[in-house]
Amino acid sequence: MRIGDLINRVAGRDKEPKEFLPRKKKKLSAKELREIRKKKAEGRKWVLGLVLVTAIISLGFWAWGKRERSLSGVISPIGESIREISGGGLTTKKVETKEIEERVKDQVDDLQGTYDVYVYNLTSRHSYGLNQDEVFPAASLIKLPVILGLYQEAEAGRIDLEEEYILEAKDKKSGAGVIQYKPAGTKYTYRELAKLMCRYSDNTAFNVVRQLLGDEKIQAIIDDLGMTKTSLGENETSPSDIGLFFRKFYAQSLLTRSHRDEIIDYLTKTAYEDRIPAGLPEDIKVAHKIGNETNSFSDAGIVFGKEPFILVILSKDALEKEALEALPEITRIVWEFENR
Repeated sequence: MRIGDLINRVAGRDKEPKEFLPRKKKKLSAKELREIRKKKAEGRKWVLGLVLVTAIISLGFWAWGKRERSLSGVISPIGESIREISGGGLTTKKVETKEIEERVKDQVDDLQGTYDVYVYNLTSRHSYGLNQDEVFPAASLIKLPVILGLYQEAEAGRIDLEEEYILEAKDKKSGAGVIQYKPAGTKYTYRELAKLMCRYSDNTAFNVVRQLLGDEKIQAIIDDLGMTKTSLGENETSPSDIGLFFRKFYAQSLLTRSHRDEIIDYLTKTAYEDRIPAGLPEDIKVAHKIGNETNSFSDAGIVFGKEPFILVILSKDALEKEALEALPEITRIVWEFENR
């Protein structure tokens, strides 16, 4: 026997290959068939469910990404606007403002006195204006940090806005407002005093709250805001300082949303709608505060257009008739630029 044949015999390679026969299928009972169908159906449900969950998660990530992209140039009332104020995370959109600045300048060049303007777009974050850092009489614009201080003290638990104050004769101040005509003994909650300061620029309400808070605390609030050209004692401010106040106020970095929105409501539809509001379409909401002093006529606030923006217009050594015509016209020019 040859060596090769011996190897094949040992390995079993000399045997004839067996014919391949298919395995006989076991006949399944009706019950077993039902069980198999049931398991297959459950399997399909699990697969379908997994596909749906995956689709929903993917859609969610897509929607979130789209939202983030859409917010890249918008300040939301809470998160994005706070980051904008702090200078982190967002960049300012470059906008050519030379033309609008020239138009505003042309509007006031021939008028008596000095007019300064500050504009800040809360969506694109571009700003522009005239003489934005010049010092002006604050007049009733100084009430803004006082109103803020009242609500901050309430949020700190040191003041109850529903507590009643009993008016005394010595509290009364002439000028703007309605409380001066009320008899001593009339009761007002601190919330009502804030509302009267916003709606009627009430000097008596301001006097009561100023005494409640104290000048030192009020000036500290002003300083903490970074309003470096604003003084309670000197009653002076600048366009950029008032603009900064509204930026931080809008961003909700100063108060809770409910208190911020309450004040915005009070600053809307005031007794003085002949300045900034008069230069806007009738359906546009504006939360604003006016200021009046001898030869000084001002207005400042947030214009809630498609892209909300802050507008501050201050004047000094001005004629009242000219000022009351100029402020709405400046507003109209700015509105057209912001909505071009």
